Amino acid sequence: MTLNEVMELVKDDVKKVEEELLKNLDSEVQMVNEVASYVFKSGGKRLRPIFLILSSKIAGYEGERAIVLSGVVEYIHTATLLHDDVIDGAKYRRGRKSANNVFGNDITVLCGDFLYSRAFVNLVKDGDSDVQMILANAAKTMSEGEVFQLVKTANFDLTMEDYLKIIYCKTAVLFSSCCEIGAVLAKASLEERENLKEFGRLVGIAFQMSDDILDYLGDEKKTGKKPGTDLKEGKMTLPLLLLRDIATKEEKKRLHEIILDENHNDENLNYIIDLLHKYDIKQKAEDFVDNFINDAKIKLDIFPDSKYKEALLFLSEYVIKRDR
Repeated sequence: MTLNEVMELVKDDVKKVEEELLKNLDSEVQMVNEVASYVFKSGGKRLRPIFLILSSKIAGYEGERAIVLSGVVEYIHTATLLHDDVIDGAKYRRGRKSANNVFGNDITVLCGDFLYSRAFVNLVKDGDSDVQMILANAAKTMSEGEVFQLVKTANFDLTMEDYLKIIYCKTAVLFSSCCEIGAVLAKASLEERENLKEFGRLVGIAFQMSDDILDYLGDEKKTGKKPGTDLKEGKMTLPLLLLRDIATKEEKKRLHEIILDENHNDENLNYIIDLLHKYDIKQKAEDFVDNFINDAKIKLDIFPDSKYKEALLFLSEYVIKRDR
């Protein structure tokens, strides 16, 4: 299956999700609608809604609730992006000026709060207590993840366990929730539900790891991002964790100094990138990520072969290899 075939499979549903996103921007304060519209019209792959929709279909669901709940998930995801950009002082998002760069930090934070609120209004209207609990816990976990990441900023001794906790909380929990919601909509068995939930968790972790690799070792022409953003923010991510554990004593000392230095420059970044190439960290990190995807694919063995299963298997590979 190709990406075009996957998108053709969910084309009508994704169109409905886009309509759902704009339809619910109904604030009496026009600035709220303006900021939210700016963000949604800037694009995005809508990966989380697509995973939710395909997970519901692989388990046998056909209905409109998948559209409504996909809109809820995308509101939650977008709210976190707005808040992240303020925290990180981001200038650009998806190739355009970030909302905080256009409208200012205060308005952007408050509009993120609106999207959270709008999401949970629609969640209450849907009325499914199982789905409500899944997304309430996800929102809680994502907030905790942001705080935990800030606490661990510029921590050269960050453990792999803590790193995995951060990326689970910040990214994987919402992928996991989307896939679990698909199972709930289909009234799937407990085993099927657990397998889809775990599939989403593993794919979400691999997705974030791949982004972390690209931040240092991606092709800027493909990613549209300048390398070293994570370094500027003091984040210890997969490439640096792997490098730290095999670098020489002197290299490790210099790395430590760079992580603690708030005045990041191209010389420091180039030093790290040279070391990453020296120790072939890109291949080591990609092998690490591939293990998560291989484990994720096994979770779908419980489902009979179908075009929806084929699409999910393809997407699990696509999210980690899109810019390799």
